[in-house]
Amino acid sequence: MGSRKSILLSCAFALTAFSSEAFAQATEIEELVVTAEKREQSLQDVPVAISAFTDERRELVGINSVQDLTNFTPGLAYSTNNDRASLRGIGRFSNNRSTEGGVAMYNDGFYTSSVTAFAQSTLFLERTEVLRGPQGTLYGKNAIGGALNIVSKRPTDDFYGETRASYGNYDAKTLEGAISGPLFGGVRGRLAGSWGHNGKGVFENLNPNLPDEGNRGAVWTVEGQLDGNFADGKVEWWLKHSTTEWHTLGRGPGGRTTAAYGSRVTDVPLQAPLTPNAANFGIGSSLLPGNTCQFCYNTDDGNFINLESTTTTLQVVFHADNFDVKYITGQTYYDYRLQTDLDGTPRQAPFFLPLQNPLAPATTVNALYFPRQHNQYQEEVWWFSNELNIASTHEGPVQWLFGVYQFREGSNYRLSDARFPDDARFETPVLFSATNPLSTAAAAPNPLRRYAVGESENKNQSYAAFGQIDWQINDAFKVTAGLRYTYDEKTSFEGARLFCLYTASCPVSRVNGRPVDITAAASPGFSTINGVQVTDAAVVGGVAGIYTDATTGLRHRLLNYDWSAVTGTLGVDWKPDADTLVYGKYSRGYKAGGFDSGTTTLQTFVTTEKEMIDAFEVGLKKTFGGRFQLNASAFYYDYQDIQIPLSFFNETLGANQTRFVNVPKAENYGLELETTWQPIDGLQILANYSYLNAKIKEGVFSPDPDDPLALQPGAKIAPASAQAANACIPGRSPTGTGATACSLLVNVNQDISGSRLPSSTPHRFTINANYTWTLDPGTFSVSSSYVWRDSTYYSVFNAYYNKAKSYGTTDFRAVFREKDDKFAIIGSIKNVFDQRGSAGISGTRISNNSVGNNVNHPLFNRVNQTVSYILPRTYTLEVQYRY
Repeated sequence: MGSRKSILLSCAFALTAFSSEAFAQATEIEELVVTAEKREQSLQDVPVAISAFTDERRELVGINSVQDLTNFTPGLAYSTNNDRASLRGIGRFSNNRSTEGGVAMYNDGFYTSSVTAFAQSTLFLERTEVLRGPQGTLYGKNAIGGALNIVSKRPTDDFYGETRASYGNYDAKTLEGAISGPLFGGVRGRLAGSWGHNGKGVFENLNPNLPDEGNRGAVWTVEGQLDGNFADGKVEWWLKHSTTEWHTLGRGPGGRTTAAYGSRVTDVPLQAPLTPNAANFGIGSSLLPGNTCQFCYNTDDGNFINLESTTTTLQVVFHADNFDVKYITGQTYYDYRLQTDLDGTPRQAPFFLPLQNPLAPATTVNALYFPRQHNQYQEEVWWFSNELNIASTHEGPVQWLFGVYQFREGSNYRLSDARFPDDARFETPVLFSATNPLSTAAAAPNPLRRYAVGESENKNQSYAAFGQIDWQINDAFKVTAGLRYTYDEKTSFEGARLFCLYTASCPVSRVNGRPVDITAAASPGFSTINGVQVTDAAVVGGVAGIYTDATTGLRHRLLNYDWSAVTGTLGVDWKPDADTLVYGKYSRGYKAGGFDSGTTTLQTFVTTEKEMIDAFEVGLKKTFGGRFQLNASAFYYDYQDIQIPLSFFNETLGANQTRFVNVPKAENYGLELETTWQPIDGLQILANYSYLNAKIKEGVFSPDPDDPLALQPGAKIAPASAQAANACIPGRSPTGTGATACSLLVNVNQDISGSRLPSSTPHRFTINANYTWTLDPGTFSVSSSYVWRDSTYYSVFNAYYNKAKSYGTTDFRAVFREKDDKFAIIGSIKNVFDQRGSAGISGTRISNNSVGNNVNHPLFNRVNQTVSYILPRTYTLEVQYRY
């Protein structure tokens, strides 16, 4: 690894040292205009830590995905597997639709809750901006960590057309095209489309009867735009409508990026208290597929992804004499569905399990079992928003911007829809009886053969009013002050259903072979309105605000809560000369609370309070002689009431359950550097570095679901006062008596104070060197990038099984552009040295009663790992033609 890094740095310095008469004078760095503060400004004049990329810069250095964007943006992290972005350690720890991310994402000023739009090609995008730090004044939808904004390419005054095609390894094909120009009167239009298909998967399925998958399948987008003006140009309008579809086998958010390492439990058919371990019981190999080969899995059901999304956005600007009035509105429909294999094996044929007969314990019964299991995850979401801004345009030392904002989202969210698709007995379950375990009273029908359902219908509303004033005191000093009030309200109507089969919880199923509905016993929660338990049956139609629908068998309850906050910013800028900006500012950020709704068990603690941040930042933006540019920022965050779902292992259910809590406090501080150097004509060197220390300072006491007995190395056991009386902490023993006795079935709480926040990489470094030759036929550019990422934890339990190792990757590109820019040829290699870097990692305890709590079992206290990998080496050749 070190030698590869040395080679790249040596090349960069060799290029820097190269000089001749032809390169005696270097051109100055091109000015970049951004709209970070909702006005057009030079990036070097905005007192915000911003990384911005034009379409030309993206094509030159190779930013083709959100993961690529993180390479060139200090402090930005992204997980492809769960579509989560974070900035400076602030992000999203749950995909639940009743919670939101800490990074606000805007597509042409219109809020979106998915990062997928930021992966569009340069055919569609003019510019991408990443604003780091709380945007407490001008961006209202959860900008506590920062904001991402993309700006689309707009219709042109003259006719323009473009066609692109590419091909790469893994049978990766893309076709793209766009036309633009005047239509009628003062109206212009633009139509663009993209289709991509990857025919081969990067992960090998060891099951010979099914195809490989991972980054495989088809994605297409069609986008249309219209714009124009009237009233002598005083009113400008722009309309965009886009449609995107994904039909893939493990490609995109939620796609197959992981391999599982560790051991199977092959000798215990009743490992799980709800559904047995029969999928693994008696299987030939005791090792998980990752132990066989690094990019391997072995299943009988694919990771099928279907995503359909349509978005319509409208902007209207009225230019008055001394101010502009801008209205932005839009709506999105987003339907995402993901099927995953749950049993993790290729077994499909039913077989018999020899189990104890509950009516005659000395004898056994042959219990028929169908091993195939899969889950149907769904997010059906629709949202719309309206924003009105009034901004000054007059000359003078005081400039201002005021606005109001409204957002509304509705969703049908199904986190769990787990099924035994081959087992018809699940269609006619029996009802659990605590007083008569052998009861055969019929439960509600279950035609889809589900064994676990967790869903919710959600409604989120947000309203805000904001304003910001800039006062240019003199040529050198400017003061900025901003204030925002935000109100959020959320409602979630939950539904859950849960079954067991053959286990100790439902012995009757061993007698009659019918699954048992245990929903009522497994869902002890109740409806809450603003944190208060509802006892009025009329609220949701049942006693104490919770009831079971006799037709569907789903148990329902209602959750409702509202939050509000006043946020803002106060900053001072010092500009001693045209090439220098020094700024310092304080910002207060806010994110509404949420619910951990849609789970299979309606738990009690599911509502969180709002998050708040007090952020302090100083920054420097300096250009030296027009050839070297340095942007630096240092920050400190007092991060309060962080919303984190903490799981614990429920021994009764044999599964992890989640409590949604507010961790009292974390401190995030760091340093970020971005540089651009153009020492000679044609040569450009880009480098950035980020340091981040994001640690929990005041935590909570909670068990680690992967180490519920706190026996793994580094476990930090909470004080005895925070433990159950029979928890196995030092001084207590499972074989003890009286006060020294303990139970291996009880979780041991750990203290998470001092833990790093998930996805907060301590150090990251990127360098890119690109050189352009100007030739008679056109220009030829070569570009090489090296990115190194420090080891990173992906859980608040900073254990070895949640830690990804450090790694570095190298990319290479070559671009030829014809002198009239009629056509271009681009060749690229990503991950040149085929590094197996990890973009996420998690542990899974080998559990539970028969194994995890059996000190004599060989797999006692073992944890499996699931590793999410970056893509292996890929190469592409692309041709572009413009007319």
